[in-house]
Amino acid sequence: GVGKTTLARMVYTDRRCQKHFELRMWHCVSGNFGAASVVRSVVELATGERCDLPDAGRFWRARLQQVVGRKRFLLVLDDVRDDEEREKWEGELKPLLCTCIGGSGSVILVTTRSQQVSAVMGSLPSKELARLTEEDSWEFFSKKAFSRGVQERPELVAIGRRIVHVCKGLPLALSTMGGLMSSKQEAQDWEAIAESCSSDTDTSTGSGTDDEVLSMLKLSYGHLPDEMKQCFAFCAVFPKDHEMEKDRLIQLWMANGYVGGEGTVDLAQKSESVFSELVWRSFLQDVEGKVFCNSLHETVICRMHGLMHD
Repeated sequence: GVGKTTLARMVYTDRRCQKHFELRMWHCVSGNFGAASVVRSVVELATGERCDLPDAGRFWRARLQQVVGRKRFLLVLDDVRDDEEREKWEGELKPLLCTCIGGSGSVILVTTRSQQVSAVMGSLPSKELARLTEEDSWEFFSKKAFSRGVQERPELVAIGRRIVHVCKGLPLALSTMGGLMSSKQEAQDWEAIAESCSSDTDTSTGSGTDDEVLSMLKLSYGHLPDEMKQCFAFCAVFPKDHEMEKDRLIQLWMANGYVGGEGTVDLAQKSESVFSELVWRSFLQDVEGKVFCNSLHETVICRMHGLMHD
Protein backbone atom coordinates (compact mmCIF):
# COMPACT_ATOMS: atom_id res chain seq x y z
CA GLY A 1 0.00 0.00 0.00
CA VAL A 2 2.92 2.36 0.60
CA GLY A 3 4.56 1.56 -2.74
CA LYS A 4 7.40 -0.85 -1.89
CA THR A 5 6.81 -3.19 -4.81
CA THR A 6 6.10 -0.32 -7.19
CA LEU A 7 9.40 1.35 -6.35
CA ALA A 8 11.30 -1.93 -6.59
CA ARG A 9 9.76 -2.62 -10.00
CA MET A 10 10.71 0.86 -11.23
CA VAL A 11 14.33 0.11 -10.32
CA TYR A 12 14.11 -3.38 -11.80
CA THR A 13 12.82 -2.17 -15.18
CA ASP A 14 15.04 0.91 -15.43
CA ARG A 15 17.28 0.82 -18.52
CA ARG A 16 20.37 1.61 -16.46
CA CYS A 17 19.63 -1.39 -14.29
CA GLN A 18 19.11 -3.57 -17.35
CA LYS A 19 22.52 -2.55 -18.70
CA HIS A 20 24.34 -2.92 -15.38
CA PHE A 21 23.20 -6.46 -14.53
CA GLU A 22 23.79 -9.44 -16.78
CA LEU A 23 20.87 -11.25 -15.20
CA ARG A 24 17.75 -9.90 -13.52
CA MET A 25 15.30 -12.09 -11.60
CA TRP A 26 12.10 -11.26 -9.73
CA HIS A 27 10.58 -13.71 -7.25
CA CYS A 28 7.34 -13.04 -5.36
CA VAL A 29 7.76 -14.71 -1.98
CA SER A 30 4.51 -13.92 -0.11
CA GLY A 31 3.87 -16.87 2.20
CA ASN A 32 6.44 -19.29 0.77
CA PHE A 33 10.04 -18.57 1.73
CA GLY A 34 11.22 -22.15 1.50
CA ALA A 35 14.67 -22.68 0.02
CA ALA A 36 13.38 -25.09 -2.63
CA SER A 37 10.78 -22.59 -3.84
CA VAL A 38 13.27 -19.72 -4.11
CA VAL A 39 16.01 -21.80 -5.77
CA ARG A 40 13.54 -23.30 -8.26
CA SER A 41 12.31 -19.83 -9.15
CA VAL A 42 15.85 -18.49 -9.60
CA VAL A 43 16.73 -21.36 -11.94
CA GLU A 44 13.54 -20.91 -13.97
CA LEU A 45 14.03 -17.15 -14.22
CA ALA A 46 17.67 -17.54 -15.23
CA THR A 47 16.96 -20.13 -17.92
CA GLY A 48 13.43 -19.24 -19.02
CA GLU A 49 12.53 -22.91 -18.69
CA ARG A 50 10.59 -25.00 -16.20
CA CYS A 51 12.80 -26.52 -13.51
CA ASP A 52 12.22 -29.95 -11.97
CA LEU A 53 14.44 -29.35 -8.97
CA PRO A 54 15.58 -32.40 -6.98
CA ASP A 55 14.40 -32.46 -3.38
CA ALA A 56 17.91 -33.08 -2.13
CA GLY A 57 19.52 -29.75 -1.29
CA ARG A 58 23.01 -30.97 -2.18
CA PHE A 59 22.13 -30.62 -5.88
CA TRP A 60 20.95 -27.01 -5.62
CA ARG A 61 24.37 -25.38 -5.38
CA ALA A 62 25.60 -27.09 -8.56
CA ARG A 63 22.43 -26.15 -10.45
CA LEU A 64 22.69 -22.51 -9.40
CA GLN A 65 26.35 -22.38 -10.36
CA GLN A 66 25.43 -23.86 -13.73
CA VAL A 67 22.71 -21.34 -14.64
CA VAL A 68 23.95 -18.21 -12.83
CA GLY A 69 27.66 -18.81 -12.43
CA ARG A 70 29.66 -15.62 -11.98
CA LYS A 71 27.21 -13.36 -13.78
CA ARG A 72 26.44 -10.07 -12.06
CA PHE A 73 22.79 -10.46 -11.09
CA LEU A 74 19.93 -8.59 -9.47
CA LEU A 75 17.48 -10.76 -7.55
CA VAL A 76 14.36 -9.15 -6.11
CA LEU A 77 12.66 -11.09 -3.31
CA ASP A 78 9.32 -9.33 -3.16
CA ASP A 79 6.98 -9.40 -0.16
CA VAL A 80 8.97 -11.45 2.36
CA ARG A 81 6.63 -11.69 5.33
CA ASP A 82 7.69 -14.29 7.86
CA ASP A 83 10.08 -12.84 10.43
CA GLU A 84 10.65 -16.31 11.92
CA GLU A 85 12.63 -17.53 8.90
CA ARG A 86 16.08 -16.60 10.22
CA GLU A 87 17.24 -20.24 10.16
CA LYS A 88 16.12 -20.75 6.54
CA TRP A 89 17.85 -17.58 5.41
CA GLU A 90 21.05 -17.96 7.42
CA GLY A 91 21.33 -21.73 7.10
CA GLU A 92 20.12 -22.40 3.54
CA LEU A 93 19.43 -19.47 1.26
CA LYS A 94 22.16 -17.01 2.22
CA PRO A 95 25.01 -19.48 1.55
CA LEU A 96 23.41 -20.47 -1.77
CA LEU A 97 22.58 -17.00 -3.06
CA CYS A 98 25.29 -14.83 -1.51
CA THR A 99 28.47 -16.90 -1.60
CA CYS A 100 28.40 -19.55 -4.32
CA ILE A 101 27.01 -17.57 -7.27
CA GLY A 102 27.16 -14.12 -8.80
CA GLY A 103 29.85 -11.79 -9.99
CA SER A 104 31.12 -8.66 -8.27
CA GLY A 105 28.33 -6.15 -7.70
CA SER A 106 25.47 -8.67 -7.57
CA VAL A 107 22.51 -7.44 -5.52
CA ILE A 108 19.64 -9.09 -3.65
CA LEU A 109 16.84 -6.59 -3.04
CA VAL A 110 14.16 -7.48 -0.49
CA THR A 111 10.77 -5.83 0.00
CA THR A 112 8.92 -6.55 3.22
CA ARG A 113 6.16 -5.21 5.43
CA SER A 114 8.08 -6.27 8.56
CA GLN A 115 10.94 -4.44 10.23
CA GLN A 116 11.93 -7.75 11.82
CA VAL A 117 12.43 -9.29 8.38
CA SER A 118 14.70 -6.46 7.29
CA ALA A 119 16.74 -6.89 10.46
CA VAL A 120 17.15 -10.62 9.79
CA MET A 121 18.11 -10.30 6.13
CA GLY A 122 19.81 -6.96 5.85
CA SER A 123 23.52 -6.62 5.18
CA LEU A 124 22.92 -2.95 4.39
CA PRO A 125 20.64 -0.60 6.35
CA SER A 126 17.00 -0.92 5.31
CA LYS A 127 15.07 1.93 3.73
CA GLU A 128 11.58 2.58 5.05
CA LEU A 129 9.17 4.26 2.64
CA ALA A 130 7.36 7.20 4.19
CA ARG A 131 3.68 7.86 3.58
CA LEU A 132 2.72 10.81 1.41
CA THR A 133 2.16 14.17 3.05
CA GLU A 134 -1.37 15.54 3.22
CA GLU A 135 -0.76 17.93 0.31
CA ASP A 136 0.99 15.33 -1.84
CA SER A 137 -1.88 12.98 -1.07
CA TRP A 138 -4.40 15.59 -2.17
CA GLU A 139 -2.56 16.25 -5.42
CA PHE A 140 -2.37 12.52 -6.16
CA PHE A 141 -6.04 11.92 -5.32
CA SER A 142 -7.47 15.02 -7.02
CA LYS A 143 -5.78 14.37 -10.38
CA LYS A 144 -7.73 11.14 -10.60
CA ALA A 145 -10.94 12.11 -8.82
CA PHE A 146 -11.52 15.31 -10.80
CA SER A 147 -11.42 13.78 -14.25
CA ARG A 148 -13.89 12.11 -16.56
CA GLY A 149 -16.13 15.15 -16.34
CA VAL A 150 -16.13 15.56 -12.54
CA GLN A 151 -15.63 19.26 -11.83
CA GLU A 152 -13.46 20.47 -8.94
CA ARG A 153 -16.32 22.23 -7.16
CA PRO A 154 -15.82 23.65 -3.63
CA GLU A 155 -18.28 21.23 -2.02
CA LEU A 156 -16.56 18.23 -3.63
CA VAL A 157 -13.13 19.55 -2.64
CA ALA A 158 -14.22 19.75 1.01
CA ILE A 159 -15.54 16.19 0.96
CA GLY A 160 -12.52 14.96 -0.99
CA ARG A 161 -10.18 16.38 1.64
CA ARG A 162 -11.92 14.23 4.25
CA ILE A 163 -11.51 11.14 2.09
CA VAL A 164 -7.83 11.91 1.55
CA HIS A 165 -7.29 12.29 5.30
CA VAL A 166 -8.75 8.83 5.91
CA CYS A 167 -6.41 7.32 3.28
CA LYS A 168 -3.49 8.31 5.56
CA GLY A 169 -0.95 8.94 2.83
CA LEU A 170 -1.13 5.44 1.32
CA PRO A 171 -0.79 5.63 -2.50
CA LEU A 172 -2.82 2.50 -3.26
CA ALA A 173 -5.74 3.70 -1.13
CA LEU A 174 -5.57 7.18 -2.69
CA SER A 175 -5.42 5.82 -6.23
CA THR A 176 -8.29 3.40 -5.66
CA MET A 177 -10.50 6.02 -4.02
CA GLY A 178 -9.62 8.62 -6.65
CA GLY A 179 -10.74 6.20 -9.35
CA LEU A 180 -13.98 5.56 -7.50
CA MET A 181 -14.79 9.24 -7.00
CA SER A 182 -14.21 9.98 -10.70
CA SER A 183 -17.37 7.94 -11.35
CA LYS A 184 -19.49 10.08 -8.99
CA GLN A 185 -20.82 13.48 -10.06
CA GLU A 186 -23.13 14.43 -7.19
CA ALA A 187 -22.15 15.82 -3.79
CA GLN A 188 -24.51 13.44 -1.98
CA ASP A 189 -22.71 10.46 -3.51
CA TRP A 190 -19.35 11.86 -2.39
CA GLU A 191 -20.74 12.48 1.09
CA ALA A 192 -22.07 8.93 1.39
CA ILE A 193 -18.70 7.48 0.40
CA ALA A 194 -16.82 9.80 2.77
CA GLU A 195 -19.03 8.64 5.63
CA SER A 196 -18.43 5.01 4.64
CA CYS A 197 -14.67 5.65 4.63
CA SER A 198 -14.76 7.01 8.16
CA SER A 199 -17.04 4.24 9.37
CA ASP A 200 -14.92 1.46 7.85
CA THR A 201 -11.75 2.94 9.35
CA ASP A 202 -13.34 3.28 12.79
CA THR A 203 -14.52 -0.35 12.80
CA SER A 204 -11.28 -1.82 11.39
CA THR A 205 -9.88 -4.44 13.78
CA GLY A 206 -6.27 -3.95 12.72
CA SER A 207 -3.92 -1.02 13.00
CA GLY A 208 -1.37 -1.84 10.32
CA THR A 209 -0.94 -0.45 6.83
CA ASP A 210 -2.55 -3.53 5.26
CA ASP A 211 -5.76 -3.14 7.26
CA GLU A 212 -5.96 0.56 6.46
CA VAL A 213 -5.65 -0.10 2.73
CA LEU A 214 -7.94 -3.13 2.68
CA SER A 215 -10.87 -1.16 4.08
CA MET A 216 -10.53 1.29 1.16
CA LEU A 217 -10.21 -1.53 -1.36
CA LYS A 218 -13.33 -3.25 -0.05
CA LEU A 219 -15.27 -0.01 -0.23
CA SER A 220 -14.19 0.66 -3.81
CA TYR A 221 -14.90 -2.95 -4.79
CA GLY A 222 -18.41 -2.62 -3.40
CA HIS A 223 -19.15 0.17 -5.90
CA LEU A 224 -18.11 -1.87 -8.94
CA PRO A 225 -20.89 -3.10 -11.26
CA ASP A 226 -21.66 -6.80 -10.77
CA GLU A 227 -19.99 -7.94 -13.99
CA MET A 228 -16.80 -6.07 -13.07
CA LYS A 229 -16.84 -7.72 -9.65
CA GLN A 230 -17.05 -11.13 -11.32
CA CYS A 231 -14.27 -10.33 -13.77
CA PHE A 232 -11.99 -9.05 -11.04
CA ALA A 233 -12.72 -11.95 -8.68
CA PHE A 234 -11.81 -14.35 -11.49
CA CYS A 235 -8.28 -12.90 -11.57
CA ALA A 236 -7.65 -14.45 -8.15
CA VAL A 237 -7.36 -17.89 -9.77
CA PHE A 238 -3.87 -16.85 -10.91
CA PRO A 239 -0.95 -16.97 -8.44
CA LYS A 240 0.24 -13.80 -6.75
CA ASP A 241 2.35 -11.56 -8.97
CA HIS A 242 1.35 -13.59 -12.04
CA GLU A 243 1.63 -11.77 -15.35
CA MET A 244 -1.84 -11.89 -16.88
CA GLU A 245 -2.17 -11.37 -20.63
CA LYS A 246 -4.94 -8.91 -21.40
CA ASP A 247 -6.21 -10.75 -24.50
CA ARG A 248 -6.22 -14.10 -22.73
CA LEU A 249 -7.94 -12.63 -19.70
CA ILE A 250 -10.68 -11.08 -21.83
CA GLN A 251 -11.21 -14.38 -23.65
CA LEU A 252 -11.61 -16.17 -20.31
CA TRP A 253 -14.10 -13.57 -19.07
CA MET A 254 -16.17 -14.00 -22.22
CA ALA A 255 -15.95 -17.80 -22.17
CA ASN A 256 -17.19 -17.91 -18.58
CA GLY A 257 -20.09 -15.57 -19.29
CA TYR A 258 -18.94 -12.82 -16.93
CA VAL A 259 -19.59 -10.07 -19.50
CA GLY A 260 -23.05 -9.73 -20.99
CA GLY A 261 -23.79 -8.54 -24.52
CA GLU A 262 -25.05 -9.54 -27.93
CA GLY A 263 -22.62 -10.71 -30.57
CA THR A 264 -18.90 -11.38 -30.40
CA VAL A 265 -17.93 -7.82 -31.30
CA ASP A 266 -20.16 -6.33 -28.61
CA LEU A 267 -18.81 -8.77 -26.00
CA ALA A 268 -15.23 -7.95 -26.92
CA GLN A 269 -15.84 -4.20 -26.72
CA LYS A 270 -17.56 -4.51 -23.34
CA SER A 271 -14.75 -6.71 -22.05
CA GLU A 272 -12.21 -4.11 -23.19
CA SER A 273 -14.17 -1.49 -21.25
CA VAL A 274 -14.23 -3.69 -18.15
CA PHE A 275 -10.46 -4.18 -18.37
CA SER A 276 -9.84 -0.44 -18.80
CA GLU A 277 -12.07 0.41 -15.84
CA LEU A 278 -10.36 -2.13 -13.55
CA VAL A 279 -7.02 -0.60 -14.50
CA TRP A 280 -8.33 2.93 -13.90
CA ARG A 281 -9.62 1.91 -10.47
CA SER A 282 -6.19 0.36 -9.65
CA PHE A 283 -7.59 -3.16 -9.29
CA LEU A 284 -5.21 -4.19 -12.08
CA GLN A 285 -1.72 -2.70 -12.21
CA ASP A 286 1.67 -2.75 -13.94
CA VAL A 287 0.06 -2.61 -17.38
CA GLU A 288 2.73 -2.74 -20.06
CA GLY A 289 3.44 -4.13 -23.49
CA LYS A 290 5.50 -7.29 -23.77
CA VAL A 291 6.96 -9.11 -26.75
CA PHE A 292 7.41 -12.88 -26.56
CA CYS A 293 10.65 -13.69 -28.33
CA ASN A 294 9.66 -17.18 -29.43
CA SER A 295 6.67 -15.92 -31.42
CA LEU A 296 7.29 -12.17 -31.79
CA HIS A 297 3.78 -11.83 -30.37
CA GLU A 298 3.17 -8.53 -28.61
CA THR A 299 0.54 -8.34 -25.92
CA VAL A 300 -0.46 -6.27 -22.91
CA ILE A 301 0.20 -7.75 -19.49
CA CYS A 302 -0.98 -6.74 -16.02
CA ARG A 303 -0.88 -7.92 -12.43
CA MET A 304 -3.03 -7.77 -9.34
CA HIS A 305 -1.55 -5.99 -6.34
CA GLY A 306 -0.71 -8.45 -3.57
CA LEU A 307 -3.22 -6.83 -1.22
CA MET A 308 -5.92 -7.15 -3.88
CA HIS A 309 -5.16 -10.86 -4.01
CA ASP A 310 -5.57 -11.06 -0.23
